[in-house]
Amino acid sequence: MKRFDISKIVVESVNENIPIISNLGPTSRELRSIKHRTRNLYQYGSMGLCSSVAFGIALNTDTKVISLDGDGAVIMNMGGLATIGRHQPTNLIVIIYDNEEWGQTAHMPSHTSAGTNLANVSKSCGIDKSFLVKTIEEFDLIFKKALTEDGPYSIVAKIEQGDGPKSPSVYEPEFDLLSFRNTYIQK
Repeated sequence: MKRFDISKIVVESVNENIPIISNLGPTSRELRSIKHRTRNLYQYGSMGLCSSVAFGIALNTDTKVISLDGDGAVIMNMGGLATIGRHQPTNLIVIIYDNEEWGQTAHMPSHTSAGTNLANVSKSCGIDKSFLVKTIEEFDLIFKKALTEDGPYSIVAKIEQGDGPKSPSVYEPEFDLLSFRNTYIQK
């Protein structure tokens, strides 16, 4: 299963009003190459904070909010999962791409390569709807259910290592943030 294919399902399954917050690096580049939307918030250079940013947005909107995070980033900030579990934002869906490596730091093995199960960690933090998926079909089924039910949801997707297609390498993080913020101010 590839991160790109899962991100494509996410984008194709949601309407334009649903914010998608993406982890740094390849996750954001791939999301942008699938479809750039003003409700995409690319987390350039903020490893470990994607789900926390999505949590903050979820507290301030009634729409679903989706976080596309990574195993290494979640491990860096496990307090984020505990905070989500404590506050129970019913509109938050956290997708954790688990390729068992720190992809942004020389592809060193992450804790999940040695047995850490982030679905179990999520559940122990109070996110009762926590799932580990290993096929695209499992992901599609659980994700579409998460879109229609109260959460929070944590979906840990075991993915292959490696990156998918990339969007152009010219990014304007400040412009992306301004566009994202303006979609909320105008509503």
